[in-house]
Amino acid sequence: MAKPKVLPKGVLNSRQMLSKINKESDSLGLVLMYGTENYMIDGAVSMLKKVCLGEGAEDMDYAVIDTRTGDKFDMGRLEELISMPPWMSPKRLIVVKQSGLPGKELSDKDIELLKNIPSSAVVVFFEETVDSRKKAFKAFMQYGTVASMSGFEEDELSGWISNRFGKEGIKIGFEAASSMASRCSGNMMELVNEINKLTLYCQGKGYSEVTPDIVELCCPPDLSGKIFDIMDACGSGNASIALGTLDKLIANKEPLARIRVSITNHIKALIMAREAGNPNVLVERTGMNDFRARKLVSQSNNFSMQRLISLYLAASDSDSEFKHGLIDERYSLEIVLVKASAGANT
Repeated sequence: MAKPKVLPKGVLNSRQMLSKINKESDSLGLVLMYGTENYMIDGAVSMLKKVCLGEGAEDMDYAVIDTRTGDKFDMGRLEELISMPPWMSPKRLIVVKQSGLPGKELSDKDIELLKNIPSSAVVVFFEETVDSRKKAFKAFMQYGTVASMSGFEEDELSGWISNRFGKEGIKIGFEAASSMASRCSGNMMELVNEINKLTLYCQGKGYSEVTPDIVELCCPPDLSGKIFDIMDACGSGNASIALGTLDKLIANKEPLARIRVSITNHIKALIMAREAGNPNVLVERTGMNDFRARKLVSQSNNFSMQRLISLYLAASDSDSEFKHGLIDERYSLEIVLVKASAGANT
């Protein structure tokens, strides 16, 4: 099983945050949610609207400050918004997106404002990344609720996918569900779109179960998953499996150029993962999906940093030799995979 993501002490995970909104909404005042999983964030916003806003009151009691769309954020504007009582709702809901505030140096006046959010308002900050060492972050921890809004862990995704299909009366096995998760790199919003598409397909065809063949037919190609499989085989020193997976990709008409670039980029990603040493650090440095970061860090442990750098240079040299007509393209790929297998755990 994949290890659950380790969060700073006192930080809730996405499921704990959604549960708190559902069961303890009265305790919410100042909230900080961070992460790149838009599905979880959108779900949290929808739930907050239901518990905070009266029917038809969104125009009156809901405010959004989004610096990504050109809105300017300053504490004076926030103070003005929270000082306004709700018109038609239990609470006024104010959402601030990408302000960068948790990473800034705050004055005593700023901290006092965060500390004293009135009971008539809920103020929610959304940030892609945060630095838990900053004084501002610690202020959010002390005076509010902080949550990391990541997607499900790898070993939870298959069950979640199965439950989503089950609501439509459709079954899906572990193999097909795992394939879907891999093809979407664990991105929840992409998975929702693929589930909706496959649901319509099965209903139209009268199928009661999503099989691996249906996933293969309807979903995006799983090149990323196959590259992971190839490097897993290399990491365990099994060149025959790595080369066999490469053969299957070629037989399925996957362009060699795309495979070559994907393998080189994957080795580069493994170098970053090995250097980071922790999925959380890798996400902070690259902004990649949590699901992919966890898999990369786990896989990078099968290779030393020196070996990964050597493989990256070998892949680059092989690419150059092919482009200059000095070596066959497929053979250039096979050489890299054999080298990767021979150097596993060294």
